[in-house]
Amino acid sequence: MVARYIYNVYSEADAHALFDGVKEDDDVRRAVEEMMDKVWSDALETPDSGDDRSLSQAEMQQWLKPAAAPVKRKTLRLPSLLRYAAVFLLLLAGAGLYLLYSPSGEAEQELPYTETRVEKGRQEQKILADGTRVVLNAGTSLAYPERFDRESRTIRLDGEAFFDVARDKHKPFIVETRYAVIRVIGTAFNVKAHEEDEFISVTVEKGKVQVETGEAMMQVSPGEQFWLDKTTLEIHKKRENTASVKSWISGGLYFNKTPIQSVVNELSRRYDCAITFQKGKAHNEYISGEHDNKTLEAVLNSIYYTTGINYRKEADSIVLYE
Repeated sequence: MVARYIYNVYSEADAHALFDGVKEDDDVRRAVEEMMDKVWSDALETPDSGDDRSLSQAEMQQWLKPAAAPVKRKTLRLPSLLRYAAVFLLLLAGAGLYLLYSPSGEAEQELPYTETRVEKGRQEQKILADGTRVVLNAGTSLAYPERFDRESRTIRLDGEAFFDVARDKHKPFIVETRYAVIRVIGTAFNVKAHEEDEFISVTVEKGKVQVETGEAMMQVSPGEQFWLDKTTLEIHKKRENTASVKSWISGGLYFNKTPIQSVVNELSRRYDCAITFQKGKAHNEYISGEHDNKTLEAVLNSIYYTTGINYRKEADSIVLYE
């Protein structure tokens, strides 16, 4: 593994393996030190011939076999071993391995994340380290660092949240969900990505948002909504009323051709109540409607009038039936 660095042929996975090995494995650390000693010793004894040397295709494929991503083949021109020793040492230093020889002996670690979980029937607001304001809906989990790194501002979301992102053109703000990644510079948008729901939506109020899912990528502008059906993996974009979408912040409910199972999930989170369907009956209805600070009974009655699905109370739960 160490020899790959001498020939400058290595993958990102190789780099992580070497760095982790040097920190945690005495055998790997000794191998690195022996290789460095050998390079330095050979450099003192071998004149600079200026000859071209190359790795065969078979050698490169064997070295890079464990890597997940393909690496472009190339012919390497090796300068003197003395200069190569210097390059190797600089590579190790640039990667942070020089910290092994520093007083602390510690390499930089990944930023620790804090997780906030909002209980059912509640909402919560957070101000992140960069000044971004986040409003979290009921039943939502948000994981975020106390400070952001130099290259990006990455948080993780399971649930629904409205983001008013502080602008920083040099450091994109990234929202990671299980099925999609949202990238912005500075904008306001709503993300709905509950694990138990059948869809993910991203609705933009201002600015532009880039949504990536698998091999697809879509830009979403103000007044538009990105929609991913998790059951079919179909994606589409449509015009949407952003004020209605974020009405949940002030206690409202808004459904626009929403699968009834996702509607039931939303009601369960909002009113902190167990709601189930009667066993043996499948429901494929879609619900549309807007409710302003209505009681659960009022919303269920509205669903009954439009779909014929009734409800009854049983102990601490509600059962829907036809």
